[in-house]
Amino acid sequence: MAILFFGGADTLKPKTAKQQQRQVNSNQQTPTYDVIVVGAGLTGLTAARKIQQTRPGLSVLVLEARGQVGGKVRYATMQTRNGVEFVDTGSQFIAPTDSELLSLLQELNVQTSQQLACGNNTVFEQTKKKRDLSLQQQWSTTPFSDFVNSESLVGSLTNVSIATMSRGADVTDTDSVNRLMQTFFDAPGEQVSSVQLALTCASQNATTIEILRRFGHGESLLAKGGMNEVVRRLADGLLIEYSQRVVHVNDAVFPSIVQTSAGRNFTARQVILATPISTLDNIDIVPAPEASFQQLIQNYGPTGHAYYFTMSFQRATWRLNGRSGKVIYTSSSGPLVWLTTFDTTYANSCENSTSASSSLWGIAHFSYDVPFETRSKLYTQAIMYSLRFADFSPLDVSDVNFATDDLAKGTIPTLRVNIPFESLKYLNDFHTVYQNVHIATADLASKSLGTMNGAVHSAQAVSNYVLQMLSAAEAQSNGILRDVPVESTTPYVYHTSSHYPPLVLAGSQGSTTFHYETSSHYPPTVAAASGAQATTTMKHFSFGNLDSENSTNDEPTAVLYDSPAQQQQATRLQNSSASTPFAYSTSSVMPPVQPIETTTFTHFSNGNAEKSTPTAVQRDDPSVSITQQTNGYVYSTSTHYPLVIAGRNLDKNGIDTSATPSPQVVNELQQVSENASNSTALQLARHLNQLVHSLLTQLQLN
Repeated sequence: MAILFFGGADTLKPKTAKQQQRQVNSNQQTPTYDVIVVGAGLTGLTAARKIQQTRPGLSVLVLEARGQVGGKVRYATMQTRNGVEFVDTGSQFIAPTDSELLSLLQELNVQTSQQLACGNNTVFEQTKKKRDLSLQQQWSTTPFSDFVNSESLVGSLTNVSIATMSRGADVTDTDSVNRLMQTFFDAPGEQVSSVQLALTCASQNATTIEILRRFGHGESLLAKGGMNEVVRRLADGLLIEYSQRVVHVNDAVFPSIVQTSAGRNFTARQVILATPISTLDNIDIVPAPEASFQQLIQNYGPTGHAYYFTMSFQRATWRLNGRSGKVIYTSSSGPLVWLTTFDTTYANSCENSTSASSSLWGIAHFSYDVPFETRSKLYTQAIMYSLRFADFSPLDVSDVNFATDDLAKGTIPTLRVNIPFESLKYLNDFHTVYQNVHIATADLASKSLGTMNGAVHSAQAVSNYVLQMLSAAEAQSNGILRDVPVESTTPYVYHTSSHYPPLVLAGSQGSTTFHYETSSHYPPTVAAASGAQATTTMKHFSFGNLDSENSTNDEPTAVLYDSPAQQQQATRLQNSSASTPFAYSTSSVMPPVQPIETTTFTHFSNGNAEKSTPTAVQRDDPSVSITQQTNGYVYSTSTHYPLVIAGRNLDKNGIDTSATPSPQVVNELQQVSENASNSTALQLARHLNQLVHSLLTQLQLN
């Protein structure tokens, strides 16, 4: 059976394949990316593609340590019947229940075909004795989450090896368990915890025999063009940098820092480490993962040393002799001690398979290391001996050993005996290191643990989470009340500063508060003056309802927000400390006032101050006099500048107390007083404002 181990390894697609990728000069300073994916295996490519398709505006970079994509979906260029082609040498069997992987292939427009089973198996046949599969059936129907979260359910499985359990009374299907360990895990049963078998059955919802059938033993599917075609299509359109082996990731800073062995630094808002669990010790992760997760890494990894080989043929000659191409070979003499093969020819049926480019894929164990030329001859001799062929000559042979690859360190990882139960909780699709760095691999998948479908499942889970994290961060940076109107029915009293003079209400000595309304959030609360009609219609530029034409009504076209107090403003100004009339006019809410003639003012702000030397001015001594002015105007900003003007009887505010108002002012004041009972608050305020303006102009400038 075939291997299906992944998680997202460190590889990329061949540079000869067509894809839109950009090479970044190593001397250039790279920008901060939204997402950096470490590893261009099946997990990494799927995650990067999903993020880019969901949010095309996000910047996504994939860093790959090798020169091609795929990870454990390994492939090589080989001579075939059709010429030189890419041929799978790694994972390639697809289970008919691999829903996520099959959906991905459909999106990529990659067809699949049933694995051929033409002819008889040469060696492997299930025995006819009755099997007791009750325990495996129980595992296959138990939710995966129950195993990793219920210590009572797991019981002693973590402390018992598969080899010991397979010899026990509860599991009598020794053949299928051993076959699974050889072809699926490439691991000796003595070193693997029984909980691994339970978790595998639960994640696949299948027994060991059903798993074997789905992966190479009769029910598997194959992708047209191989799985190498799948990963190369996944890589199309992605920004990938090859030969970038990541050695350091810092999640304690923002944005996170990713550093390669060549010394290049990259930064990203989110980082996905899509590498096999066994290779995480190649990367310095800051902050270090929690102790229980590190225990998982230490007790979870591949243990086998098998070679995975592929042989191409002009035609499937084994079918001519009624054989299926499935072979099991053993030898005690070595150096080849065990070998098994599977027919991986892509064809729609056995009838037309002889015209297709044919291939066998297999797994082999050697008692000691031998060079490739020797391994190739031993593969051919073992198969020819098993099939009883006098002439068995492949067109080409290629093999790979994942155990000696530092970027893979084996195939599907297995849990060691006595692994701490608390480490199992991390088998939950992906793991967030601290806040913005996430480890995603098929080795952590809660569905199809360790397989290609598990790689896709993990990629979809982590990409959805990363997209949520990015959206939440963007929403938070834009403010909590973004696009949310403020609504209130409570009157709001707004105190500003001395820029707004205190409004003196009738019958009171004074008040420093005035009613301030900024928008329609605050309902109108304009009070009517004594005996006057209350204003109920509000017009203001902030409402957008001002009329462009002048109104003939006595009411002004815009409501004065602080109109209730303006009728007392004249009295206040006559008796206050202000030396000039105060015109508060921010917009159309205030009636126009006649501007005061200021051409004769002498002040530094007018640019016409005479150059004269003050006589011993001390800014903090109010008893010291200043230079006398001759134009009759004294500008006083504070008590720092006392007022002494010769020839005038002035009070401390600069008003000539000997002056008397003109008959015109007295007459106007009398008219306002007589008409006050028949005037609205707004009309009265407007008349008083004009009257005060005339009175103060006469008193100070006459």
